[in-house]
Amino acid sequence: MKKHNTHKIDLLLKYTLLVAGQEDWGNRELGMIHLIKYLYLADLAYSEHHNGETYTGLNWKFYNFGPWSEELYQRIEPALLTIGAEKKVYPSTKYEKDCVRWSIQNDDMFEELESELSIILTGAIQSSVHKFGSDTEGLLHFVYKTAPMLQASPGETLDFTPHKSNVQESEQAQEEDTISIPLSTRQLKKRKEKLSAIKIRLKERLDKKKKQVRFIPTPPRYDDVFFEGVKYLDSLAGKPIEPLEGTLIIADSVWKSKARFDPDVPG
Repeated sequence: MKKHNTHKIDLLLKYTLLVAGQEDWGNRELGMIHLIKYLYLADLAYSEHHNGETYTGLNWKFYNFGPWSEELYQRIEPALLTIGAEKKVYPSTKYEKDCVRWSIQNDDMFEELESELSIILTGAIQSSVHKFGSDTEGLLHFVYKTAPMLQASPGETLDFTPHKSNVQESEQAQEEDTISIPLSTRQLKKRKEKLSAIKIRLKERLDKKKKQVRFIPTPPRYDDVFFEGVKYLDSLAGKPIEPLEGTLIIADSVWKSKARFDPDVPG
């Protein structure tokens, strides 16, 4: 088992929450699931430039909601309390029983911790937090398609060793979700503000045009012709499917199926 580095883990946890503090209000609060997944993505980015070696040294495993580390989970609260992060508890969600959210906004501390990390780590965290924020479902969907997850079964330790076939599959699977690193959080915020201003101007123009067009809705006609047409269309579908009851059994071997990570195998 790899030896994890507590200082590095705490540093990434603090930095990740401070990065969220640079975002809009809706994305400044992060929960346990978000923090763990963002550190996983940072470790993944780091490993791609260090022959499979992760930055934290954590023992990542395939758990219920993707990559998981018990050591990391235990470090979240003590690490974030040292920087004065605010802790809030909300009603349970479908992903968490105890829905705890953390937040902090401190520009000076953000810049201080950023200077201690490599651009690989800061870029991965900034871009992923900016892309997903507190969007749990979107973040989990993205993480599930990363190479280490695609080659593992539930309960297994994740392998970060770069494999050509896995990298290709991961890139194809995430083509629409690709995280870009070139812009800083502040640059992204400025660009977002400009786009918002453009959207507002376009909406104003559209609303103005809508006011100039008089629309008179026509109520639908539910007459004999309508019902005969619906009946005919239903007949084209054939006999209705009869409900069945049974038990679906999926073999454990599906987790090692080439269809999960080999791009040449049809899905």
